[in-house]
Amino acid sequence: MNEFYYVLITSQGFVLHDIFATSHKDLINKFMPVDKYFKGMYSPQKGHRLDEIDKYELIFSEAYVPEWFHGTLRDGVENELRRIIQSMIFSGRKQLLLHEGAILKGDAVVDEVKQSVIFAMYDKAHVKILDKNSEIREITDNCFVDELRDNSKIEDMWGFAKVRELHDYSKIMKMWGQAKVGKMFNHSRIVTLKGDANILEMQDMSQADRLKHMSKVDEMHGHSVIEEMWDWTVVERMFDQSRINFMDEDSRVLEMHNDSTIEFMCGNAIVEKLYENSLVRKLQDAAQILEKRLNT
Repeated sequence: MNEFYYVLITSQGFVLHDIFATSHKDLINKFMPVDKYFKGMYSPQKGHRLDEIDKYELIFSEAYVPEWFHGTLRDGVENELRRIIQSMIFSGRKQLLLHEGAILKGDAVVDEVKQSVIFAMYDKAHVKILDKNSEIREITDNCFVDELRDNSKIEDMWGFAKVRELHDYSKIMKMWGQAKVGKMFNHSRIVTLKGDANILEMQDMSQADRLKHMSKVDEMHGHSVIEEMWDWTVVERMFDQSRINFMDEDSRVLEMHNDSTIEFMCGNAIVEKLYENSLVRKLQDAAQILEKRLNT
């Protein structure tokens, strides 16, 4: 994972850190250290997971290592860094994460996450509810998230990871492999879908920017928008003002209603029905519309 974990090390041997810090500047502004300090990152070596505590190393973000960072002071700092990360790793059952940072592994189960950061979910880790501006930075393997609410966010999904429901302003920034999303409500948004990723349903103003390979969306409602669809991607239904800007290869849309628009289709793409003010600007190769009622 990139940019994990920001720390400031003072000349007195203190480790200044915060789970919500996204830069060293955040830590400097929060703690206003009066002692001499240097900026660093405590991260696992390349190719290793965040729960592999023995693979961590302190990465210096300065031009040189200060002369005072040696001996017992250095040993104490490295022990404290190890303790900080170890305290985030969970593999059992936890009812609530509140204002915490966590790394979930094994059969970890968290009933509810509030105003917290889950840096990674591995193995069969399971989160039931992600709430109150919480976020998951990385979810992989066979992990589950039952519900994302409010402004919660997932940055990366891959493997066989699944999200069953997304509510309100929830977001998934990236999905690939065979990751799946069950439902999306209100303003939910997925930026990228790759591999065999699926969205089963999108409602209100949900939006998916790109779908690639064999990705599939069963239904889109409200003002949902898909900007690109590649390869064997399929959308079964689109309602209201839903729009697809580009479809490639064997992509297919079964129905489009109201003001839905497809700007470009190629390969063997098929639209079976178009109603009301729906518009298709270009069809190529064997693409065809089986039924249309266009007012344009």
